[in-house]
Amino acid sequence: MTESHTARGFSLQDAQRALTAACQEAGLDSHDAVPLRVGENILFRLASAPVVVRIARSVNLLADVQKEVAIGRWLEEAGFPGVRLFHGCPQGLVHEGRVVTFWRHVESADQAPGFQDLAAMLRELHALHKPVDLVLPLFDPLGRVESRLDAAQGVPDEDIEFLRGRLKELYAEYNALEFALPAGHIHGDAHRGNLLRRTDGNVILLDFETFSFGPREWDLSTAVGIPFRGFQWLSREEYAQAVDAYGFDITEWPGFHTLRRIRETTMTTWLMQNVGHSPEIRAEFDRRVASLRHDDLPRAWRPF
Repeated sequence: MTESHTARGFSLQDAQRALTAACQEAGLDSHDAVPLRVGENILFRLASAPVVVRIARSVNLLADVQKEVAIGRWLEEAGFPGVRLFHGCPQGLVHEGRVVTFWRHVESADQAPGFQDLAAMLRELHALHKPVDLVLPLFDPLGRVESRLDAAQGVPDEDIEFLRGRLKELYAEYNALEFALPAGHIHGDAHRGNLLRRTDGNVILLDFETFSFGPREWDLSTAVGIPFRGFQWLSREEYAQAVDAYGFDITEWPGFHTLRRIRETTMTTWLMQNVGHSPEIRAEFDRRVASLRHDDLPRAWRPF
């Protein structure tokens, strides 16, 4: 089933409508499904089966979701420690202007993965041989920012103008970078929230939507460099352990701060999409835009 419309808003209620329709098509029972995560995508855990249903916010992301499904199949065939697709279900269903996929639910341990786990996971991922018939898009670190700005509602014009100017400036800086590591497949959104420790103690990788061909420096920046230098979310000792786990200190590379500023911009415009959902989100968006106008570190941002 396909539909031609897209919707800009993306609330939990929007996702629940897509969940109900997609589960009906897939032969699954969506009653009493529990929301697990609300972000760029919304995830539900089914009560009727060991399934996590992932709802992408727009049909415009269909190609990304289809790529994510292909990545999931590749990693499973390679025996890489990643989340698995739920077999026997159609994937990439489009309902209510959203794109829906089905994944196997994994019970998580109480101990969350750390930054060292993430660095080690990236080392293993980057060393993996990619099939030649799996074609990945070229990485665009700011690829969704312009469309977010175009669709922005309830955001002051001066903020939009500032962010558009920043977008242009950062593209110029990024295109002038000289990378130290060989390019290859990257996760694209490597952070601790995209790791899960299973009850047997093993750690797996989640969320393959932003896989692409690009600089490995990006994965290292988002995984450990920016949390360390930009936000002080880990200690010097923890950062040193992460550097040892991967074998490269991203903060010593001259282009790191360009990637940091790019990531901060994408984090801010992601949040911008949800400013109408609550006063707390609007206040945090305002705080982030104000801090982007100055480059004082560390950033004092609230996670959402």
